[in-house]
Amino acid sequence: MRPKILIVLFLVFNALGAQTKIEHLDIDSKHIDETRTLHIALPKDYHKSTKKYPIILILDKGLLFNTTSAIVNQISSTSRMPESIVISMSPGEKHRSYFAPNLYSNNRNRKYNYGDNQEKFVQFLEYDLLPLIEKKYRVNSFKTLIGFSPSSIIGLHTLLHKPNLFQAYICFAAGNIIGDGYKKDERLIDNLEALYEKSRLKHNYLYVVSGGKDTESQPFITKNIEDFNSKLSKFNNLNIHIKAEIIEGEGHTDVILPGLINAFEFIFPKKKWMIDYLELIEKEGSAKENILAFYKKLSDEYGFETYPNADRLYSMSCLKNVGRRLARKEPKEAIEIFQYWTELYPTSHLANYYLGIAFRENNQTNKAKEYLEKAYNFAVSENSNSSKKYKAAIADLKK
Repeated sequence: MRPKILIVLFLVFNALGAQTKIEHLDIDSKHIDETRTLHIALPKDYHKSTKKYPIILILDKGLLFNTTSAIVNQISSTSRMPESIVISMSPGEKHRSYFAPNLYSNNRNRKYNYGDNQEKFVQFLEYDLLPLIEKKYRVNSFKTLIGFSPSSIIGLHTLLHKPNLFQAYICFAAGNIIGDGYKKDERLIDNLEALYEKSRLKHNYLYVVSGGKDTESQPFITKNIEDFNSKLSKFNNLNIHIKAEIIEGEGHTDVILPGLINAFEFIFPKKKWMIDYLELIEKEGSAKENILAFYKKLSDEYGFETYPNADRLYSMSCLKNVGRRLARKEPKEAIEIFQYWTELYPTSHLANYYLGIAFRENNQTNKAKEYLEKAYNFAVSENSNSSKKYKAAIADLKK
């Protein structure tokens, strides 16, 4: 098991290096009476695109931000989930448990001794943080909230009291928490059951996980997970998706890495998201129509616009490579593909270059020159070495 984890870690942090710069925003909130710094990891080529992106908000920066950013970047680059904006916040003067509900531990017969200031924090999320992000960035309506241990309680509380504030909730090290409640002998499991019985949630995902090593000192976690799945699995349908699990061999914090991978597979199953573009272009209809029809189906299911991958290494399932395949035999279809690419990424020198080449293959010299010159100018503005290739392509048109 250990070598596999090391390989995954290498992929994770290698992927983080491919992420664009992390931006920072200060937010001064009257609701929590603190100034927090937001850390925002944007998808690759965000500033070149016109796309809108889901939000993934993390409540534990130190534990989760770098790893989550890297995993999202890695998985989305292979079209197994949408590119997303990953956000966390710096710790404040008040410990995260200050804002967590002061639950009653039914197994220890005592209160948690947490701050019980959750309403202030939820107001901070609803009225300060999310509006700021929505104003500053191109985001869609799909938002994920991730918490660990005390901040998992904040996530569960938000789901119970503001269920539509986020569409997906990921709760780490929460197998013990779900068996506790706001008062003695009450359980969050039962509160959640009541929520799903009365609510008509449009898009909702709840994933709860604990490491197997936690069950050694807290054997009741196993029973909690069993009860959770028994009571809540009956609500699973096209709109609601609920799952709790124990990942054996993992400790309290060790569960984060495999848990993140499992959580994103739960929300964005690869059997739904992965598609061979070569199969799509062989179907009746144009290549663009068939590709967009696949993503339209995903968009309808998730409630936000999804997009094909523009450029992938070692894969035909992207706009660049499938367009290149079409360019010589079906240049008009290639032009449609590359025009769509430039709609998504208007200032991408690569998109404009391939559109120019497709026009050249279709003997539309003036159009070819127009887009090759755009590609060259964008590349020069970025100090990209590709500008030399684009300049040569323009010169070839004049021969």
